[in-house]
Order: sequence, then structure tokens, then C-alpha cells
Amino acid sequence: MDDGFRETQDERLVHRLIFFTDAVFAIVMTLLVLELRPPTPGLGQAATLAELSGHLRAFATSFALGGVFWLAHMSTMRRLEHFDWAVAIANLLFLIPVSLMPFTSAWVGRDGFTDGMAWATYGSVLVAVSVGNVILVLVATRDKGRLMNGISGRERMYRLARASSPGISFGVGLWLLVTGHGILTLYCWVLIAPIMLLARAFLGPRKVAEPPL
Repeated sequence: MDDGFRETQDERLVHRLIFFTDAVFAIVMTLLVLELRPPTPGLGQAATLAELSGHLRAFATSFALGGVFWLAHMSTMRRLEHFDWAVAIANLLFLIPVSLMPFTSAWVGRDGFTDGMAWATYGSVLVAVSVGNVILVLVATRDKGRLMNGISGRERMYRLARASSPGISFGVGLWLLVTGHGILTLYCWVLIAPIMLLARAFLGPRKVAEPPL
């Protein structure tokens, strides 16, 4: 098998890996919409809003977080130039908790984010998605990024910090729930952006100074 054929085969397998993942995310994020059913007929305006508010909030939160995980996956996979079975397996492990998002979203949509069991399950699945993403980044960037034609240690740490940010945020939320700070758990997601900004500030790509004229 010559090098040209091997490179072409690599490209095809990488594309299949990415297309399969995109299809799973498309199905998952479409299933989130199925929980948005019309309200019970005959209800007043206040009752209608109360009935829909939980499902709308669950949909908006889950869709936004699903988008974050999809963008993170795309950011990692766009650097992948060579196929590897270990990456394919890690990618499948990442998709297992992703596939559970519609179920947990429907649960908190029905019972509310203040329901301890529903929120704990929801948060645990999101932590699992983040852990799966971290594992995927570790596998894809191993051996100094040979599958990406090289990657610096700084960039690897930057990608790992970004991948772990949702897991850290919802891990804090689960800890707050266990320690009896139920209200604060509802806002743990706001930690994602600061963690990403800190990662970019300390580990992000350095600006290359322009040569003097």
C-alpha cells in the first residue's frame, strides 16, 4: 500500500468519524424539540406559561450546551489528519452520554430544575459528556499530536482546559446540591465562560509579534 493511498484512506475514515458524530448531534438536538408539546387546552395565560416554562428552559439550556459540546468536538477534530481506532473508540464513549441528553432534559423539563433527583441526573450526564470530551482530546493529541501532525504541550493543555470547563462547572453544581445549596446549583453553568476565558488567557495561543518595518 503506497503512501498516497494510505493518506486518502486516512482522510476518508476521518471524514466518516466526523460525519457520524455530526449525525448523532443532529438527532440528539432534534429530539430535544420533541418535548415541546402544545399546552393543555383551556388553560389561562398564567397556567399556560407555567406549564411550558420548564420544558422551554430545559430545551434552551440543553440545546445551548449541546452546541458547546459540538463546537468543542469540531475544534478538536478539525486538527485530526490521520485516522486512529483508539480515537474512534474514544469518540463513541464521548457520544454515549451525549445521547442521554434528551432523556435528562425531558426529566428536568417535567419535574423542574429544583427537583434534586432530576437535576442531579441532568448534571451528572453533562459531567460525563465533559469527561468523555477530555478523554477524546487526550487520545487524539497523544504522542505529541502525531495524528495532527504535531501539537505543542501548551496547546494540548489549552484544549484539555476548554474540554473540562462544562464538567468542572456542573461538578461544582453537584457539590452545591449535596451540601444543601440547591438554589446556587441552578447557576453553575455561568462558570463555563470564565473558565474558558482563563484557559485562553494563560494557555491560549500566543500572539506572534510583527517584525519591525
